[in-house]
Amino acid sequence: MSYEKIKEEFIKNAEAYINAKRQPFEKLSGIELVDAKSHYLDGFQEYITHLNFILNALIDEHLIPFQTLEEANTFQAYMKPTFENLSKKFTEGLID
Repeated sequence: MSYEKIKEEFIKNAEAYINAKRQPFEKLSGIELVDAKSHYLDGFQEYITHLNFILNALIDEHLIPFQTLEEANTFQAYMKPTFENLSKKFTEGLID
């Protein structure tokens, strides 16, 4: 599987995670909504851990062999902007 396909699956999974975690916001208002958003934002480190877990699982699932450290570093450099964008997306619209 190509790096691009892994990236697509990675993004899809991360966005599904965000959407699932934000879904309760639709039913809340006032202080309950503020509390829910605060609790959500407190879960940022959990989200980052989830992203790492999913990326590693995709690499394993699709048997991406890194023969050298250089290959692994190339993949890491390729994924870094996506990881950063997904990290920002977690807080999008919640932090001014």
